[in-house]
Amino acid sequence: MCVERINKLDAACRQLNTAILLWFTEGEPVAIHTLACSAHQIVHDINHKRGTLDLLYDNLVFKDEYRREVNRRLKEHYNFFKHADKDPDAVIEFDPKITEWFVIYTSLGLEHLGQKPDEVRGAFNIYYGLCNPQYLSEKGKRTYIDNVPEKTRTKTLVLPKYQFFAWYTRLRKARTGILKEMEKP
Repeated sequence: MCVERINKLDAACRQLNTAILLWFTEGEPVAIHTLACSAHQIVHDINHKRGTLDLLYDNLVFKDEYRREVNRRLKEHYNFFKHADKDPDAVIEFDPKITEWFVIYTSLGLEHLGQKPDEVRGAFNIYYGLCNPQYLSEKGKRTYIDNVPEKTRTKTLVLPKYQFFAWYTRLRKARTGILKEMEKP
């Protein structure tokens, strides 16, 4: 076995991309959530240490006096899925939709740390934005929706997630190939 040197950002990118790939293929929601939350925690910690971006846990939307309670609730499922020392017989109700918020905020946090969206994160960002435009600010709409022609938007919304991902990656590879051909002397 080959030993790898992995930094924290690389670990977070790998965890997040794996969570997204599982999400696109309707994979196991508990695994997706755990991976997304692990990636978010790393990105949150690094951003916090650098004093840059407010992510999900310290988002300015929440009042300071409620932050501890909000964070407890945000971390509730993640902690449940990774620990059993205090409550080995416990049961929890889990709505996997919350995972999408961890993915979005982690992706944004990575961008603020200089990690531009790759093919996997880019596909999620665009798909999520197209399916949930009501959550996007004007800047978010300009970033994730406005570049997509209306005909493509309509077609996208009827595709299952895995088909969108396949279409997006084919398009991105074709576009990258075309751009590389144009750059040749």
